[in-house]
Amino acid sequence: MHRATNDAWPALQYEEFSPTARLLHMGLQAVGKLTLLRPFEPEWANVALALTTRGLATGLVPWQGGAFEVEADLVAHEVRCSTTWGRSGGFALRPMSVADFHRALLGALRGAGVEVSVNTRPQEVPEPVPFDQDTEARPYDRVLAQAWWRVLVSVHEVLERYHARFRGKTQPIGFMWGTFDIRDVRYSGRPVPEAASMGYIRRNAMDEELVEAGWWTGSPTYPRPAFYSFTWPKPAGIEQAALPSKARWDGAMGEFLLDYEDLRAARNPGEELLAFFESSYEAGATRAGWPQGLVGAARPA
Repeated sequence: MHRATNDAWPALQYEEFSPTARLLHMGLQAVGKLTLLRPFEPEWANVALALTTRGLATGLVPWQGGAFEVEADLVAHEVRCSTTWGRSGGFALRPMSVADFHRALLGALRGAGVEVSVNTRPQEVPEPVPFDQDTEARPYDRVLAQAWWRVLVSVHEVLERYHARFRGKTQPIGFMWGTFDIRDVRYSGRPVPEAASMGYIRRNAMDEELVEAGWWTGSPTYPRPAFYSFTWPKPAGIEQAALPSKARWDGAMGEFLLDYEDLRAARNPGEELLAFFESSYEAGATRAGWPQGLVGAARPA
């Protein structure tokens, strides 16, 4: 049996992980689109996938007087659909095409008694290929997939501490299947009129002033995993803020970045990461003139 790693901050290189990440990204987009069956909440607040003790899950999705849930289990390496009426279905995560994943997902749902379809066009990726037409064989590396999930778990723990101190409007911490990152968002409560000119997804996501912080595995233009933080709209002078450790402003990305490998080398990665999130928030909120008192000590249990 493949055993879960106990390393809280395992090694994860972009070049090694990106082939597996492509399959997971598109597969989890197909899974994530099932959350759109819920009533829409402002800023897409209820579409993120939730972390579980074994992977990522939709949470309850209402369906015909009951509900179903889909979980990508990155310990057993399988996708499962379960329902409130006791039926279930699933399939193994393995090397496959995105089309294979999509077909197997619909089959698992049908096996559980859920007949549903989703828009097959991927979102927030360049040159999107519909799920059912993406027939290129993709690798699935179990060790790297599990390492990626283990990083998500560690980041989630730090984000919970960061999240708990905010007294204003926010959202549940979650994994955004469109952009393939885990994030926390804080809002000032003030609208952003220029959001109306954006595309549908961003228009609904960025209609209020916000500070977003999280972690993603990199991209072809930034080929290494990194933590990020940005303030929207970007306040003047934020790039001049001094942040702790090796965090820095990246002009091309328009946000603060802290490379994952730099954090792994820290004596106390969790505390270093919390300092990055808190200091980058302070840099943005102060310059944007956010109301005082939005951040305070978390209440004791």
